[in-house]
Amino acid sequence: MNEVKELLEFIADIYLFEENGGAMPGDGWSGMMPSFNMDGVLIASRVLSDKPVLPKGEWHEVIIQLPYGDKFEEIKGTLKNNYEFKLNFGGKVLGKGIIKYID
Repeated sequence: MNEVKELLEFIADIYLFEENGGAMPGDGWSGMMPSFNMDGVLIASRVLSDKPVLPKGEWHEVIIQLPYGDKFEEIKGTLKNNYEFKLNFGGKVLGKGIIKYID
């Protein structure tokens, strides 16, 4: 039986680096699924925005979704407002961010 995973959502400002070592050749987009880097621990994530394109070299307010269940329960205790994080693709850092609001 498949277990339905809940999502942890929060509002964050993200900045996509213009130079990212080939992690992402073009701009970002709403719906992209980078890894959320919590001090070296990579977690699948989804970035949602009211803008379809997220140009590199600019800050963007977005919603970030993280799947979690019993395995990721500790995430909720770690993530707080003003928590700084990185975004990765393929092990390479493509951007950074800061949590603005998490419930």
